[in-house]
Amino acid sequence: MYEEGDEMKKYWELTETLPNKENQAIVGDFLLHLRLSNRSDATIKSYKRLLIRFFGDVEEAYYMLSSDKILRWFQENEGHYQESTYRLHMSIISSFYTFCTEESLVERSPIKKRWFPRLTKSVPKSLEKGEIAKVRQASERVSLRNQLIVEFMLTSGCRVGEVHRLNVENVDLENRTARVVGKGKKIRHVHFSEKCAILFERYLETRQELVSSPLFISEWKGTRLSIQRIQEIIYDIGEKAGLSTKLHSHRLRHSFATNLLAKGADLSFISSELGHSNLNTTQIYARLPNQVIISQYRKFMG
Repeated sequence: MYEEGDEMKKYWELTETLPNKENQAIVGDFLLHLRLSNRSDATIKSYKRLLIRFFGDVEEAYYMLSSDKILRWFQENEGHYQESTYRLHMSIISSFYTFCTEESLVERSPIKKRWFPRLTKSVPKSLEKGEIAKVRQASERVSLRNQLIVEFMLTSGCRVGEVHRLNVENVDLENRTARVVGKGKKIRHVHFSEKCAILFERYLETRQELVSSPLFISEWKGTRLSIQRIQEIIYDIGEKAGLSTKLHSHRLRHSFATNLLAKGADLSFISSELGHSNLNTTQIYARLPNQVIISQYRKFMG
């Protein structure tokens, strides 16, 4: 689901001028391909930024660039980045050349698998049971809207962008579900707790707009809350809760998944609830050490 006016902006179109006209055309085609493949707005914009940087530095056509020259560009221009960022940027160029091979524009990709740094797989950081209690207590001292945002994210596992896009009509109080638009514009139904349903009911009683209106709105402007504002709300509640580390929206999502795992939920179920298109993405939670899982279970279940 796009925000009003996004189609007019056509953010995926390449408006910058590259040194080589052939590169200009094919990069434009690739960005349109991403758009038609329903890649997220943020993904397309990040791909576009790097492709402009990369092809802005070369005179040769994309099909003439050697592996050595591409690697040299990365070593000279990307070497100062963290390994995760370096790998992400290389993946973008690799995706571009994969597109070119699939379109039979090049015989094979010049990107070599051995170039990618091997990253240490980290376990997502979630909130402990005591920290969740502190967050909930802190949320009770703020507005009903803000309390609802935190409770909904804790019990649904939604991404902040999914919460941002919710409309009043997407909430089903009777079945305690919400219809959300996830990555790749994929629609799924998430569940939320009974407490969350009570908060929803109280919050919706304060709303007089049509059912198709944005769910979470600015108390002053009456417009849809931005992703940045929702993140700020969550951060502020984390501050009020006195947490030792910053509270980010994704920690609520990780806490939801870890809580399900601790209670014995199957990974395929967790994957479905989180909206992962690939079960391998959820496998990161399977790397929690056994003693951590046992500890989490005892904290949540007694």
